[in-house]
Amino acid sequence: MPLPPPDMPEMLADLSRFLERPQTDETGAASVALGPQLQAAQAWVQAQEGATPLADFLGALLMRMAQDGLKGRIAAQAAQFELLTLRAAQKAEEADRLSGRARALGLLLAQVLPDLPEAQRAMLFSPEEYLASNPDVALAGVDPLAHYLSSGAAEGRAPRWLDQGGETLGALIETCPAPRSCRDLQEALRAEALALLGQQRPEVSVILPTWNRAHTVVTAVASALLQSYAPKEVIVIDDGSRDATLELLQQRFPEPVAAGRLVLLGQENAGVSAARNAGLARAQGDVIAYLDSDNYWEADHLLYAVGGLLAVPGAQSAYTAICRHNLSQGWSDVLFQSFDRPALTEENFIDLNSFVHRRGLVETLGGFDTALTRLVDWDLILRYTALSDPVALPIITGHHVVDSLGLDNISTREALGPNLAHIRAKQGSIPEGP
Repeated sequence: MPLPPPDMPEMLADLSRFLERPQTDETGAASVALGPQLQAAQAWVQAQEGATPLADFLGALLMRMAQDGLKGRIAAQAAQFELLTLRAAQKAEEADRLSGRARALGLLLAQVLPDLPEAQRAMLFSPEEYLASNPDVALAGVDPLAHYLSSGAAEGRAPRWLDQGGETLGALIETCPAPRSCRDLQEALRAEALALLGQQRPEVSVILPTWNRAHTVVTAVASALLQSYAPKEVIVIDDGSRDATLELLQQRFPEPVAAGRLVLLGQENAGVSAARNAGLARAQGDVIAYLDSDNYWEADHLLYAVGGLLAVPGAQSAYTAICRHNLSQGWSDVLFQSFDRPALTEENFIDLNSFVHRRGLVETLGGFDTALTRLVDWDLILRYTALSDPVALPIITGHHVVDSLGLDNISTREALGPNLAHIRAKQGSIPEGP
């Protein structure tokens, strides 16, 4: 016997009371924010007979609120993490500042710099190098020379790089220090990467699968198209989305679509591995890069990732560092370590969004395993790095975002156990390199 419909006016009146008083948020504290109020209202409605459609509506409303707020939450958490990282770097820099006679010479230099001819001043003080060495000054937007004269010299800050040795791609790869943001690197390092790319001009194809991510895919696509080393093509594979993803991209990026720089493919929902394989089959570039539709790159990602690949003769793949932001749990960190094959077989430390490889690997080793619904990136990286070590670049070039509500990431949705067992079973058949 069907349940009688609920008294809607009375139920709406009860619902409105949830918006009039504090509710408990995820931390257990009282909150008057709309999210916790709607969550409490939804839980109450779900307990009422015959109110399923209203509960579903509240659930959809909560989902859209989470999606609409993603951009601001990502920006806020990324900025907070960058500030903490900057403070740590600043403390390290302060420990390495000039002291004793070197600081005294700096103070004397600050006294004479304003009176020197411009050519001589340029030899002793470099605004670009001063800002690169002092990110707090750059962040404050202060004139570098004015800062050095007023307080920098007294604080023991160097007027320019005193030791330029080691700041080459080769030395960075060889020593593999703690990762730094690509925005904080010396200009000489960037120039070296540009020169390598200018000499060889490898064409890059970016593979970008998406499924119901209209609220984030535009940011991802824009970050790929606006790379300082522009890709030949960004291939978006829509895996059967229901949110008009392809129509949105056609409207937002008409010129790249017309020029063939943005390639839009659609297919019936078949999973992320099948979607990426469809992109690989269409790719024409010499080098393949990957970007998920809920993540984004810094403007110099391809510059350093592909430049690093070219810096090591015979290298087949490379990876950079990536900043991870877990919005659900409120933490951020940097995923990176120097390449260690035994460690990689135990746990993945290479994010697919930071990984690039030569297209020939696809032809010889195949694409993504469609039997997997999770850990597909780890499986591919294990196979592609088995015979040739990848180049590890300690440079932060991208951002990986996880949010259980607003993004519904695969890592929060798909079971780990069966996929992990499948990869473990395959590892015995992967030939090891020398």
